[in-house]
Amino acid sequence: MGSTVRRPLTASDVMTAAEVAALLRVPRSTVDDWARRGIVPSKKVGRRRLYVRSRIEALLLDDDTELSP
Repeated sequence: MGSTVRRPLTASDVMTAAEVAALLRVPRSTVDDWARRGIVPSKKVGRRRLYVRSRIEALLLDDDTELSP
């Protein structure tokens, strides 16, 4: 059982819905919908929903994941 040492997240590691939308070239409302449905991984912090850049990038690189509105 190896333990994984993670580095602390920085501001550049965290994205807003608008930044994810720009990266994926879809409307922000689509990103919000996908997050609510669990298609795009996110974390709800208070009233805001945040996205970890590495998880969004991994989603893009995953051949088994199909993103469609």
